Amino acid sequence: MEFSSTVLDAEANRQELAERIARAQTPKIPATAHRHLLAQRLRRIADRVDN
Repeated sequence: MEFSSTVLDAEANRQELAERIARAQTPKIPATAHRHLLAQRLRRIADRVDN
């Protein structure tokens, strides 16, 4: 079966749109949460060094 370039372009666009929608729907962690997690890890490391 032979596909025309418009069919292939439409399929590629559909695939790209589906991937973009999937990425947009994943919940994002706010920057403050990242800093909080980093601070927790640093405290654990500091506790290990102190002990």
